[in-house]
Amino acid sequence: MSNKTDLILVGGFLGAGKTSLLWEVAKRLNLKGRKVGLITNDQASELVDTSFLETNNDIVEEVSGSCFCCNFGGFAEAIAHLQEANNSDIILAEPVGSCTDLSATIMQPLKEKYSDKVNLKQLTALADPTRLRAVLKDYSNPGDYIIYKQFEEADVILINKTDLLSEAELSELVEQTKKEFNNENVLTASVKTGEGLDEWFNYIVNSEKEVGRRIVEVDYDTYADGEALFGWLNGTYSVAKEENFNELAAAFLTNLGERFDSQGLNVGHVKFLLQGKNEGIVGNIVGKKETGSLRTLDSKSDDVYLTVNARVEVHPDTLVEIIKEEVERVFSAVGYKQEKLNALIPGRPNPTFRYREIVKL
Repeated sequence: MSNKTDLILVGGFLGAGKTSLLWEVAKRLNLKGRKVGLITNDQASELVDTSFLETNNDIVEEVSGSCFCCNFGGFAEAIAHLQEANNSDIILAEPVGSCTDLSATIMQPLKEKYSDKVNLKQLTALADPTRLRAVLKDYSNPGDYIIYKQFEEADVILINKTDLLSEAELSELVEQTKKEFNNENVLTASVKTGEGLDEWFNYIVNSEKEVGRRIVEVDYDTYADGEALFGWLNGTYSVAKEENFNELAAAFLTNLGERFDSQGLNVGHVKFLLQGKNEGIVGNIVGKKETGSLRTLDSKSDDVYLTVNARVEVHPDTLVEIIKEEVERVFSAVGYKQEKLNALIPGRPNPTFRYREIVKL
């Protein structure tokens, strides 16, 4: 490629809405004739995110098995493949939701090693307002420590889900965030309504401010403890009959929400994709049962299947038991077969690179 590719990284904790943001922005860029590439990231394969993003007919690369920072080579290969195979002029990348220290481990290496290949844009941390409010009060819990550090290192903090806040609540939250993180670049948006997305994107693309301009101190023991709080599960099931999918998806969503709430479990994010021949249904839970939502996708597939990704503060063995029981409870009526099921506790972060000083461009 003769021209450099714009590269935008959007971080933020589990359930902030990163994948939905990338999907919506990619859709808008496609309408403008841009060649969009996307990169997803997770501790394991079989991602709902990848299947969801592919419904825009964009090329999606998946870096699985570790985070971008611990597999910088894999991330760089994904960028190169999108440039060469797709001729992407813009790449949107979403790191693992429980990752922080991205400025030191991703932004600085990219600036030093790939400035001739990519136009790196400012690092955005996407915020769920409920979690943002919580860490503004206290981040002594290791999981909240990760969230706080994500905001502390960000070039731009984008508060999502503004449709859930009053004008006064949002104004107060923006001012608190600016003050706490000494960052005037606090923007607001609602991926659900689309409000604020163009403003954020235009700011990111056109800003002449230094990118990756903050490196923060991160206690890797606390960071590792925070990641280890959550059990991670990725599973895929083939479904025998495509019948009553709307009812099945609604029942599965409700049952999972009730099960996690009844056991008092902290849900980071639970996603599933129920894919039929001509359409798919995505379900999301980002906390209590009432946060559950469903959306229908105009997506086609030769296979009928269910993919589940769960990040819940519980031991993986317990998470496996819950998911297996709820899949059986709902999908036994149409028949199913477990194809893949992986559950784990993320290991200690071990980044490929960690810079201690800002790289100047």
